Amino acid sequence: MKKNKFNPGINITIFFVFFATLFFSLGLWQIDRGQAKTVLLDEFEKNSFKSPEYISKDSKKWDRVYVEGAWDGSNQLLIDNIIRKGIAGYKVLTPFRLKNTNEIILIDRGWIPRNRNMEVLPNIDLINSNERVSGILESPELGLTLSDELVTDAWPKVSQTKNLEVISKEYSDLIYPFILLADPTSRNSLEYIKINPTNMTPIKHYGYSAQWFLMFIVLCVMYVWYGIKRNEK
Repeated sequence: MKKNKFNPGINITIFFVFFATLFFSLGLWQIDRGQAKTVLLDEFEKNSFKSPEYISKDSKKWDRVYVEGAWDGSNQLLIDNIIRKGIAGYKVLTPFRLKNTNEIILIDRGWIPRNRNMEVLPNIDLINSNERVSGILESPELGLTLSDELVTDAWPKVSQTKNLEVISKEYSDLIYPFILLADPTSRNSLEYIKINPTNMTPIKHYGYSAQWFLMFIVLCVMYVWYGIKRNEK
């Protein structure tokens, strides 16, 4: 009785080794990403329950802090294309002059809907007064933009991005390196949108990992099957 020997050939073996290594590595990478997102979400959740501390040079992203100073409503920014419950609108960023410094921090006061006539910007006036404002520090990435011209010319300016590296160029003042998402308790707050620290959950990463490992297993089975069938010929 003739025994089937395993002999897939050198070319198929090279193909198998390359893609098997690739699929397995991608599966491990997605697991690492999922674990990192879990740590991030846990840290963010813990910070959200902490009492805010006064902002300092040591403050970092996702910290709960508070600031003291005065609003400056003369040079506000509207972040375009923010959808809430199916309605298009803007996030409103307002400069806030920090007490006893020459520095300003941009505060996200919340969301406001667009007017039906998009040429007319919504009313974002506020009380230019001294106040204590608490919230969470964030540093948004550039992300997808819908226009090459990211910021309009006239105040209040409309921006296609909330990325601080881009919008800080619109100011001559020294800008604090984070945006403060204000708690809805401020008297100048607009509609609050809870921040999402990640655009992909750990479960999705683990799901992608399972797909890569499944492709790895299928490739292994096909390699063995081909190596045996090829020797029968």
